[in-house]
Amino acid sequence: MDNPELLRLIVAWIAVIGFVILARTRRNAVGVGLTIAYLLNLSLIHLTGAAIYLLPGFQDKDARLTTAGFLQSTYGVIAFAFGSLVIAPWILKRRSPSQLVDEASIMNPALPRVLMLFGLLLYALSLTSFSTLPSMGAIVSTGQQLILAGLVLSCWSAWRAGRFLTVTGWLVLSLLMPITTVLTSGMLGYGVVAILTLLTFVLGLVKSPVRILVGGCVLTYLGLSFFVSYMRDRAEIRDSVWGNQSYEDRADRASESLSNFEWFDPDNRLQLQRIDDRLNQNSLVGAAVNRLSETNDYARGDTLWQAVLALIPRAIWADKPIEAGSGDLVTRFTGIQFVEGTSVGIGQVMEFYANFGTLGVFSGFLVLGIIVTLFDTFAAACLNASNYSGFLLWYLPGLSLLQVGGQLVEITASAAGSLIVALLVNKYLSGMHADSTPLLFDPVSESL
Repeated sequence: MDNPELLRLIVAWIAVIGFVILARTRRNAVGVGLTIAYLLNLSLIHLTGAAIYLLPGFQDKDARLTTAGFLQSTYGVIAFAFGSLVIAPWILKRRSPSQLVDEASIMNPALPRVLMLFGLLLYALSLTSFSTLPSMGAIVSTGQQLILAGLVLSCWSAWRAGRFLTVTGWLVLSLLMPITTVLTSGMLGYGVVAILTLLTFVLGLVKSPVRILVGGCVLTYLGLSFFVSYMRDRAEIRDSVWGNQSYEDRADRASESLSNFEWFDPDNRLQLQRIDDRLNQNSLVGAAVNRLSETNDYARGDTLWQAVLALIPRAIWADKPIEAGSGDLVTRFTGIQFVEGTSVGIGQVMEFYANFGTLGVFSGFLVLGIIVTLFDTFAAACLNASNYSGFLLWYLPGLSLLQVGGQLVEITASAAGSLIVALLVNKYLSGMHADSTPLLFDPVSESL
């Protein structure tokens, strides 16, 4: 449809992300991909949904809501970029990442495999009643990020050794993550975000804007094709998973879906509606902008304070009145009533806006740009020095910051749980000897 304002905003969004990638590449800024991964995750639920409203003849919902919401998210992206490219480097000049590297804490080369093994164990525990114990939920769920950390370290080690085919093998192996999350929980998002984060890390090793752009376009098309195919059959897959059918039956249902794979077609209205329903957070943000302008029922920092309180473990504060998940916040700020049992994430753009309007969006994303970039830089500094224990202390909490579609309470609780997991793993591995401990397993060999 003809929407020049939306078109200008989309061009601005893409230009900002392109500038961030180009600036970090030209500066040779150290990083493990967290900064770019954050922007790509945000683009997934905002840019994608806005872009389809530029296609001729498509207008599934009120385009004015999408435009109003995307305007706020664009302010957020600009603020994030400013925090990342201007303020974070200024801070780093006064606190060099090299000062955080402790050569005495270098880990055993078996660490990547050990991390994946621990991550698999914690993931298995998350499927049991163990995860319902006080504070265990956050620790067990964030412990799954150990699998991703292990894959990152495996790719890093293979890349430094020039074993590029092995890197490809690890990337192929990572495809098991979304498959596993679909078969065990009926959820695709967590596995997709993990793969996107790993790919961002590997593309960062290439340090070529052109290759990153080409690779990004190819991956975007493949991702959209996979998404529209999954969304077509999601209800049947979840009926199988949530109905506690056997894993064989679940696998059969998922393989049947893949056998009818759809390539993304911008002229296919049904595919566009699936994208609009799940990847267009802008319409909800726009609805919140309209409603709050009428009711003035802003949170005024309430949800931000809850995010701070979420850092306190429930094992210490048993009666903590804070629960992860957006609850009825989306309904409160948008006025939209959802079917009972429907989970709708508030997203960071809406949450910042619901607290202090546009100023809240700009300020919130400015702070996030600084924090994500600092975690990104410090994790990379430790990784470059082969200080794997230091890498874990920065990388695992950094991964928690990538939850762009949830509530801030989820980020802080997850970051705290990730830090505890990193400390526990480092303590356990501190006794391992670099030369005497063999690798536990090596599922991907150079012969792939």
